[in-house]
Amino acid sequence: MCFNINDNNDYINDSSSTDYNSPTESHDDTSIIIGDSDSDSDSDIDFGFEFEYDSINVEDSLHFYNEKINKQYYIGLCHTYVIDNVSYILLSTSVSAPIFFKHSYDNINKYLYYYGLVRIPNHQVQIMQVHILEDETCTVIVKTYWLRIIQRHWKKIYKQRIHNIRNRRLPQNIFYKENHGEYPPTILKLPSLRGMLSIYHNTNEQS
Repeated sequence: MCFNINDNNDYINDSSSTDYNSPTESHDDTSIIIGDSDSDSDSDIDFGFEFEYDSINVEDSLHFYNEKINKQYYIGLCHTYVIDNVSYILLSTSVSAPIFFKHSYDNINKYLYYYGLVRIPNHQVQIMQVHILEDETCTVIVKTYWLRIIQRHWKKIYKQRIHNIRNRRLPQNIFYKENHGEYPPTILKLPSLRGMLSIYHNTNEQS
């Protein structure tokens, strides 16, 4: 397990609108990809489902109690912690991928909330890369915004694929293929997932 910075200080230093901004996307913009949840408090605990959350913890105990691995990706909750005017994003708790997909999003979200190191307002499940500091503090970099980028690019690519497939069915294009052995250049290729994020790779090389 990873612990927070400075054990002599309080763990909680959150705000109701924690911002995990990335260079290209904001946290608020991507929260709808995985889902969102209303704010919880101690008085909001649904004791009728308390057993279900405990059951999830038993199922996922191996993941829950294992030490986190540096630079590995995890699904879970994170929170901000401020010390000496420096803000850190810390891992609160995480869940394994098989358990995440086995249960409903709402149950997983609440399970992570109840079993986390702190009670996080407006908690939303994130994809995070863990970076362990020298004092074994688990800081994280939120990666959820990449889902939004992928979704946006795939939407454009899928639209182009449908356009090309429909145009291939036109008589003039079928006739063109019979005479030239391939479709016209404008509809020759069907864009796919492969290479759709190459624009970011090229940008990184130039920088």
